Amino acid sequence: MSGIEVAGVALAVLPLLISAAQHYDNALRPFARYKRFAKEAKIYSKELGIRRTIFRNECRNLLEDTAAVDHDSVEVVLSSSSGDEWPTKRLDSQLDTQLGESRQAVFDAIQLIEETLQDIDKENLRTKKWKRTVRTKLRLSFSESRLEHNITALKAHNDNLRTLCTQTKSPDSSWSRAISRPTRTAHIDLRRYDIIRKAAQQVYEALSSACTKHTEHLAHFRVEVEEVILNNDAPPKVKFNLGFTHVTLAGTNSSGDPLWFVVDAAIHDQTATLESEVNSRGDELGKTLKRQFDPLPCYGSGKLRKIVRFESSIATSSPYPCLMAKDAFKQEDRMRRDLCDNLRRLLREPCNLRTCVGVLGNDGQCKHFVYPSSYTRRSQSRSAVTLSQLIRRSSTVGPVRQLPIDDRVGLARRLATAVLQYHTTSWLRPSWTSEDILIFDDSASDQLQPYLNTKVLESRNFSSSASPFTMARIPLLFSLGVVLLEIAHGANLEKLRQPIDLQNGGERFQDFFTAKRLAESKGTMMRSKYHAVVDHCMYPPGDDLNDAKLQGAFHQNVIEPLGEIEAALKGLYLDD
Repeated sequence: MSGIEVAGVALAVLPLLISAAQHYDNALRPFARYKRFAKEAKIYSKELGIRRTIFRNECRNLLEDTAAVDHDSVEVVLSSSSGDEWPTKRLDSQLDTQLGESRQAVFDAIQLIEETLQDIDKENLRTKKWKRTVRTKLRLSFSESRLEHNITALKAHNDNLRTLCTQTKSPDSSWSRAISRPTRTAHIDLRRYDIIRKAAQQVYEALSSACTKHTEHLAHFRVEVEEVILNNDAPPKVKFNLGFTHVTLAGTNSSGDPLWFVVDAAIHDQTATLESEVNSRGDELGKTLKRQFDPLPCYGSGKLRKIVRFESSIATSSPYPCLMAKDAFKQEDRMRRDLCDNLRRLLREPCNLRTCVGVLGNDGQCKHFVYPSSYTRRSQSRSAVTLSQLIRRSSTVGPVRQLPIDDRVGLARRLATAVLQYHTTSWLRPSWTSEDILIFDDSASDQLQPYLNTKVLESRNFSSSASPFTMARIPLLFSLGVVLLEIAHGANLEKLRQPIDLQNGGERFQDFFTAKRLAESKGTMMRSKYHAVVDHCMYPPGDDLNDAKLQGAFHQNVIEPLGEIEAALKGLYLDD
């Protein structure tokens, strides 16, 4: 498209906005005139009035955000018969910049509104010939399905326009302005997520090339890490818990239970950067960074206390000293050639949980030490369901039950944190859904622990799994919003669909419009703060989650509120 054509599209948006606003007035006028003659006219008058107000508010928000002008000035131009009262050249240029690639879609949405209003206006012209029998004729006219269809269509077109305008708002507007000064806690958490993210990707790459016997593997990757250690005398360390098995040629899991183990990842290439940051904060930072998480299940003893630690400049040793098996480093070559069989042999033998049984990788950037998991000592299999199945089931034993509201919010918080921790890694698909999350039946844990159920391949290609939410600004975050809605409603998105969702975008975009409708209705038992979190997931103020400001906004407006809701709910139960 040439520059002239682009400018032509941008110039057409403003007069079309004004024309549509005027057609709303024209379509509403006959209903207001005859509402005392027929109950139906009064109802439709109110319906159209609501649609008109929503449309004008959205136009006002778009123009105010684009041109940074006052409310009254925008109202003048929307109520005028032309756009002469406005400096159109300046506004058209600003609209062109603001709308970007959404410019044509905004134009089409307004045009659909305009055409629907014209259709309603044509129907109204016929009623002028019926003044002698106006009461009877109006009742017949207003009961027609065509008018009802047009009003329903207006709602859908208004919703589409609102979605597009929300997605084109600049990152400096709305809630993103509130995160210009992130708190120290937020800054610390974001640094922690960055460390976890890089370590997790390195672990994935090491696993993907560690077995030459099998071409495809399946991993159950726990989203919450056991601990993070920051020490100015050593590389940062992150401990991951996971189950690992290979996939047969038929596409099913191998016989037997997954191999459960812990990977202690040490990241060499971040030592200098993190050391200077830790030294600058000193003891106070070390105290601030201490976090408590729920315990890992431990065979034959009480709950093992888990500590997520960032060590201060005054280094302290881990309370759980690690042991090294005699042939741990000798196992490195075997680990790289045949991880599955070698691990199965090593983990079959009883050993201390803090004894390193092998080295998965040992190069210039990272080292991955392998330890037994407490799960390997259990004789019984660990049953698991997907989060989608968990949501579908109304009641049963164990964690697969009707979820209490505090468990739902806690699960939502862990998933939101997982998105920020793993969004650039191969562990989390761009098109992820509740089917990609596993929940294991852990009687030793009082909280539901989600696991990412991920295929581990030597060549990871996401092109075949495009997100169904391509219309969203950040499909990955929109997917999180969908899962949060499913948790809130206690039902999967498929069961929450309605015919109107098909009218808006056909089967291809049905789930997108279903989620958008549910987010706008806010019709669940969850608090308004929870639904505000969903809105922030579905309508972020940017399109790149790698941006530090957007990550800060996500932490402040998604993770922190979910933590506050969870803490408040648990406090209520403790009071009882």
